[in-house]
Parts: sequence; structure tokens; C-alpha cells
Amino acid sequence: MRPILMKGHERPLTFLKYNGEGDLLFSCAKDHNPTVWFADNGERLGTYRGHNGAVWCCDVSRDSMRLITGSADQTVKLWSVQSGTQLFTFNFDSPARSVDFSVGDKLALITTDPFMGLTSAIHVKRIARDPNDRKLLNFICF
Repeated sequence: MRPILMKGHERPLTFLKYNGEGDLLFSCAKDHNPTVWFADNGERLGTYRGHNGAVWCCDVSRDSMRLITGSADQTVKLWSVQSGTQLFTFNFDSPARSVDFSVGDKLALITTDPFMGLTSAIHVKRIARDPNDRKLLNFICF
């Protein structure tokens, strides 16, 4: 087996995630730009531009249609994997440290860091099938 060298990030990596089929690899880094790669040959498929801070984490939906990313810029972004289009941004008062889709991809679990006197928190967001359907994007905090 020959190692594959994947070049594309300008700062250290923070997180890696395969999609369910294992054919795509998503990388997060301190350079603000989550990236998707073909897993079999290491070719860069695309970059998701829109964060203004280190991207700490990501998760991909079971059907590989949506990507969710959490960043030090105090946002979590929902993306179309295929087009790279930003579908929605969740804003917080502290950095987002982890994100995860629920089974069925209808909910997203988000944790935020303690920051400026705020405690860390767990947030559950309802994800709409239609990104234009804002009424289904609910906020629940534990």
C-alpha cells in the first residue's frame, strides 16, 4: 500500500471524518476552511468557505448530502456537500467545539465552550429538510 499525501490546508488539522460510504474524507483545520477529499486517491474535491475562525469539528449526514461544521468563530454552518453552498448558520455566544447529526439527520447536537463568563452548553437543533423552511429550525438548550 502506497501512502497518499494530501496537501491543501495551510494550518494544523483539527478533525477528520469519513462519510458513511467511506469514499469521501472531510478535514477541518485552523485555516478556517473545511475541505472534502476523495478517499481513494487523496484528490481535493472542494473547500467550504465561510468560517472566520478555526474549524474544530464536522459531521456529514448519512446520505452524504449535508455537512455541518463547528468553529471558533462562534458559528455552526450547514452546507450542501455537493455544491458547497452554505445552507444555514447557527450563531452562538461562544465557540462551537463539537457537532453531530442524529440518526435520521433530523437533529444536530452542538456543544459550545465556556467563554467570557458563559458556561459550556449542549444545544440540540432541529434540521429542516428544506433549508428555506426556517420555522423548523428550533433551539433547545440543556
